[in-house]
Amino acid sequence: VRLALGTRYAGRRGGAFLLMGRDGPAAVRARFVVGADGARSSVARDLGLDRNHRLLIGAEEVFEVPANGEPPTFHCVLDPSLAPGYLAWVVNDGRHAHVGVAGYADRFPQGLRRTMERFGASAPGLAGVDRPESVERRGGPIPVGGVLRRIACAEGLLVGDAAGAVSPLTAGGLDPCLRLSELAASVLDDALRSGRPETLTHYSGAALRAQFRGRLTLRRGLAHIRTPAASTAAFALLRTPFGRAAAGRVLFGDRSFPDPPPTGQRPVSSPSSGAGTRSGWRASTRTRP
Repeated sequence: VRLALGTRYAGRRGGAFLLMGRDGPAAVRARFVVGADGARSSVARDLGLDRNHRLLIGAEEVFEVPANGEPPTFHCVLDPSLAPGYLAWVVNDGRHAHVGVAGYADRFPQGLRRTMERFGASAPGLAGVDRPESVERRGGPIPVGGVLRRIACAEGLLVGDAAGAVSPLTAGGLDPCLRLSELAASVLDDALRSGRPETLTHYSGAALRAQFRGRLTLRRGLAHIRTPAASTAAFALLRTPFGRAAAGRVLFGDRSFPDPPPTGQRPVSSPSSGAGTRSGWRASTRTRP
């Protein structure tokens, strides 16, 4: 196995795939190519597979904080004027603070950077913390349209964000990526051992996508919440018995992301896919009036 760090996919030319690395461009031929190149996948484009169109954009700053003896804390702020269609967050793990904002790109009238500055000035959980001059900045698109239908062909397949393997509602992607990648490895192993590229047709997002109808509906509803008053009203509904039951099933139940099926079978769900908080962590969620 050859591991080429610092190398990016640069496109396709004829029957070869172009890579750009530290030693310059290189053309590589392969029986199959796996696209794990993010929400705006170039591999998907070159293989003629489906691509993500429903996206959030997010940014995060990470910096060191002094230890305070408190347990790690995760704050979520729901404010459509600050994070339209998603949320802003502060994670303090006792060593580093992660301060971020995400939402629909066309709803940041002052731009994402200005919004980050505005949130950082009043972010919860950082009282008395001096922000250093040097911070690590991260950012990028987050697909929220559900698993794409056509994620494989005879020449390769997609995994992770490239395949849309992200919860449409919570935008969580690590667990879905691992689950879908396990199926991808199994399908590729079958194709390589049998010598039949058509085996990759079993790797389809269509059946998995059917499991996301409820979450896609909730995602569309969340996209229409545009004022803090509407957000506050939605939380009032979630405090009712019906709302608590619905939130418990969606956010902490056993269908956060369905287990991909064995080759040729229908998908099932696993009880391990909830989105609960980690043991020993404190979590807070608030709306801003």
